[in-house]
Amino acid sequence: MPTLMTLQNLTLSHPHKQLFKDVTFTLNEGDRIGVLGLNGHGKSSLFKVMMGLQAPDTTVPAFICDKNRDLTVFYVPQELLPPGEYSLEDYFYEYYPDFKVGKDRLHVIGEKLSLGEGDFEALCSEQERIYNQLEQGGEPRLHSAYVSYLKGFGVEDMTRPVKGLSGGEQRKLALALGLSCPHQVVLWDEPTNHLDLETIQKFEEELQKCSKTFMIISHDRSLLNNVVDRIVHIQSGKLKSFQGTYAQYLEFLQQEDLRRTKELDRLENHDRRETAWIRRGAKARRTKSKKRIEDYDSLQNSIRDLKAQAHKSVSLNLQSSGRKSKILVQADDISMRFGDRTLFSGVNFKLAKGDKIALMGGNGVGKSTLIKMILEQIKPTSGTLKTLEGLDSGHFSQKRESLPLDKTPWELVGEGIDFVISNTGDKRHVASYLEGFLFRPEEIKRPIHTFSGGEKNRLQLAQFMKHARDLWIFDEPTNDLDLETIGILEEELRAYEGALIIVAHDRTFIENVTDKCWLIHDQELEIFEGGWAQAELFLEAMELEAELKKRTPPAKAANSTVSRLSNKERARVEKIGPELEAQEKLVADLEAKLAKIDYAKTSATKDAEELNAKLSVAQKKLDELFEEWADLESKK
Repeated sequence: MPTLMTLQNLTLSHPHKQLFKDVTFTLNEGDRIGVLGLNGHGKSSLFKVMMGLQAPDTTVPAFICDKNRDLTVFYVPQELLPPGEYSLEDYFYEYYPDFKVGKDRLHVIGEKLSLGEGDFEALCSEQERIYNQLEQGGEPRLHSAYVSYLKGFGVEDMTRPVKGLSGGEQRKLALALGLSCPHQVVLWDEPTNHLDLETIQKFEEELQKCSKTFMIISHDRSLLNNVVDRIVHIQSGKLKSFQGTYAQYLEFLQQEDLRRTKELDRLENHDRRETAWIRRGAKARRTKSKKRIEDYDSLQNSIRDLKAQAHKSVSLNLQSSGRKSKILVQADDISMRFGDRTLFSGVNFKLAKGDKIALMGGNGVGKSTLIKMILEQIKPTSGTLKTLEGLDSGHFSQKRESLPLDKTPWELVGEGIDFVISNTGDKRHVASYLEGFLFRPEEIKRPIHTFSGGEKNRLQLAQFMKHARDLWIFDEPTNDLDLETIGILEEELRAYEGALIIVAHDRTFIENVTDKCWLIHDQELEIFEGGWAQAELFLEAMELEAELKKRTPPAKAANSTVSRLSNKERARVEKIGPELEAQEKLVADLEAKLAKIDYAKTSATKDAEELNAKLSVAQKKLDELFEEWADLESKK
């Protein structure tokens, strides 16, 4: 495959740590890369270097970024550009400055023409010239694709101000920008944070169909396993590349761990013999060669390196309080209304010790409200909700309190002393406790403002999990966590003996940790004792049902006149079904061809215009056939 970009001699340091040391990286055409690594170890910084947004350190030999002259790269960051006063429709132009200049000028020309100002002929000529420039640049096609993706993700009103969007809606906006862009390479930085399951699955389908080269930083293992075919892992300032899926990479790591363990045993046995020889004293050392002493020092270094490479385990120390009572929370026919709006009604459930529940449902259906009821922060509008007397609950909220940025992890977690003491009396040294959360000794006395977002998230987990609880509630716990920490968190939650409620959109995390699913849907609570496997089938059925409703024509009113089919119409009923199927296939084929266009080619714009024209005609014909079919069905 042709090489698109090569980075050589990449070294990048921050005031308190070094991210990269003499790194080489090659990006090839067609690569679909998943970028892994601990939070704060340089994943986003790698993207910024590739985009030219961050300058590497000055080194000898010098840093080299060798890329194709015509290469275009689009970066979808975790935080979008400031929204200003833009509507959803106009925000698109913030990422295409040339288009923005043309559209702004057209607006000015339009105002002048409407007021009768200026030279009419000259203004009309300029207007036509700008329209042609925008057409040649692909503006109508790209903007139409952007709007289409937004609507596909459920965002319909293009006049809404961007600054009023929720976190999930902003991520949908970012997805639409990245999927509609004409660039050869797209860099995705945690694109699925704050998104619902339906949107994540749609995004996954789009990436699977996509023919572009892309790199993606994500903690969603299902997404990684389904869309990438190469892994780049950032470890200890180096980039390690693996050709294969995420699942294959995990298998490779397991084999590597086994190999390292055997090598470590061999080296340590050798080390014990050499140590015994060295300790025999100066006289013995004088009788041996200098080379053997040098070999001993080298051996010690080898062992240290191997130990550093070994996979660290995070001890999250998640505890249950050891209470023997079985039922912790019980709801009988509870309802919740806000004014005229009903979130849910007639809800019944029991939450017992040891239950591990995934709480699911779309945005705004009442998940947060139900959690507040369980935490006794609000009461139901009707019905009864009983909680065990003295129930001790912990809530790791999605809207986490800000950390004191001037403090250090040592000061935050230790609270002025050298030990972390839980409410069960367990006592651990602060350094040892924080090391369990992958904080190195040299990091724990750094001010918190020097840490990345993911590292701060890990620190909040450390602060949150110091004490035992009867019930733990986690609201999107995997947001901004690296895959290493998510994996360890899973292990701890599986071993946890208390009750858990987890609100999450990470499918793999839900499947690995929970054994029941609660789904708030149509103002009711559906309970799936079979867990995610059972709930997933229900969600698929819901999606198919929604699609069917879109295609089913509305029933005619009961008092409308019903006519019988004529002989000609009966004959038409026999033919229209196959025609519909053939037309649907034609539309699908044209859409697939349009999605596969390589915009790097000079003929791409012309090809896209021709396909769009054919698609428009085909879609119109399909709509006409549907209308005819609906009319015939209603007469039947």
